[in-house]
Amino acid sequence: MARTRDEAIAQDIQDLHGLGYAQELLRTMGGFSNFAISFSIISILTGAVILYNLGLEMAGPGAVGLGWPLVTVFTLMIAATMAEIASAYPTAGGLYYWASKLRNKDWGWWTAWLNLGGQVSIVAGINYSAAFYLCATILQPIFGLDPNAETFGVLNAIWITGLLIAIEVLFNVAGTRIVAFMNNLSVWWHIFFVAAIAICLFAFGSQPTHGLDFLFTIDPDANADGVPWEQVIPFGVAGAFALSLLQSQWTYTGYDASAHVAEETVFARRASAWGVFLSVAVSAVAGYVVLVALTLKMTSPSDVLANSGGGGGVQYILEANLGAGLTSLGGLLAAGVAFAMTFCGFSSIASAGRMLFAFSRDDGVPGSGWLKRVSKRWRTPSNSVIAISTLSWLLILLVYVLTKAFGGDPLFLIGGITSVSTVLLYWAYGVCIWLGMRGDQAWRERQTWSLGRLSRPFAWLSVIWIIVFSPVFLFPFALNSASWLIVGAFVVLLAVYFFAWARSRFVGPKRQGSDDELSELEREFAAEAERMTT
Repeated sequence: MARTRDEAIAQDIQDLHGLGYAQELLRTMGGFSNFAISFSIISILTGAVILYNLGLEMAGPGAVGLGWPLVTVFTLMIAATMAEIASAYPTAGGLYYWASKLRNKDWGWWTAWLNLGGQVSIVAGINYSAAFYLCATILQPIFGLDPNAETFGVLNAIWITGLLIAIEVLFNVAGTRIVAFMNNLSVWWHIFFVAAIAICLFAFGSQPTHGLDFLFTIDPDANADGVPWEQVIPFGVAGAFALSLLQSQWTYTGYDASAHVAEETVFARRASAWGVFLSVAVSAVAGYVVLVALTLKMTSPSDVLANSGGGGGVQYILEANLGAGLTSLGGLLAAGVAFAMTFCGFSSIASAGRMLFAFSRDDGVPGSGWLKRVSKRWRTPSNSVIAISTLSWLLILLVYVLTKAFGGDPLFLIGGITSVSTVLLYWAYGVCIWLGMRGDQAWRERQTWSLGRLSRPFAWLSVIWIIVFSPVFLFPFALNSASWLIVGAFVVLLAVYFFAWARSRFVGPKRQGSDDELSELEREFAAEAERMTT
């Protein structure tokens, strides 16, 4: 007999008590909203668009035709393996809590910090992309605001990013229902514009359509000095193609969000597991549709790279086929992509704030006492949302300064940010998948979502894939000159912090109290919220 919503919430709260935590956050998200937050963060109209030129420059059309399916296969394995563990531990701590239970507190601490570093950098990368694209497609045509120009020595796009983040923070603090609504809207926005771009390009595009064989052409472009990339990158064409995979792999990040909002989700065990997996699966299909349409309707790779303005190759392809300016179909579709990126930034802040809150709840970061406070009116982790958003904007400034200092083109700072977020997030994913195989196997008795016999083969292939691509995406070259330094410095600082403090003082996940004490805390939250809203 199917459970009612109230019965499901009661079971979810009981499961959360079993993990040691009270129901502080508001549990109102349904399964679709849980899926929506991960789908929105993956955002095929963000990662695949903002890094479209990088893929085209390093591998030509093959970055889409071959690169996207290749990365998709391995990412589906990673997502499926993570979904298994998510169904066993439905808590906002997500990967941090998983690693702690699968092995011990030290593994949990390292996983949490890798995940936290990835969350900060992915919020930075997504919101910088959104701000840059909003400037290029809307603000510059209307107000003449050039995202590439500097004000007070800093790119205008970075200042706009700060303003955009501030607006997203306000919405995120205002409540779980708003978060769910915005994520749901984001799904339909993405699907509509994916379909609209593909249909309009093939139905009304003025450029000839390339043959399907064009999609599988691997033809790297040249660097700023006119030297072909295959002569600069180790392993020639193969090395350049490997670097182009960042376009696809960065797009497929952030789907751990479905686990981070588990404490706000009804039917949490089932919904969070399916949210992790389906967000990747649906994005795989929709992403390939829009990327294939854009690639087949481009003029030529060299023309796109030579004439891309502030909105990159995607804006140029749309406007070359469908007209330029906000009054044209091409300009309207490009503006729609900019708003899709904004939705993505909103969702990324929501996920990252919950991850920081969960780690702070167990006193894992400096300032935990302040960071773990929950807004009694809105029942959202408002302090953590504010903190992680501020850190993300500061990271953009840091990458900008380092890129200039190391002789890279500061206009390509997005390459460094995306590399950092991709590597750190997937290291956290990889640790949990490894521990799922080699750690305490008691979790398999708790899981409600299973791959059966495919579980271990998928896990092994997932770990191998992460190990292989990590050094590739940290390779220092003109389009990504600072990521290796940021990741290296981050790991060194973590090691110092761990051995100087965390190893002896951090205790890992800890119970907030007995079942009666947890229930009393929940009653206090409910009473306070009711008092403040009446």
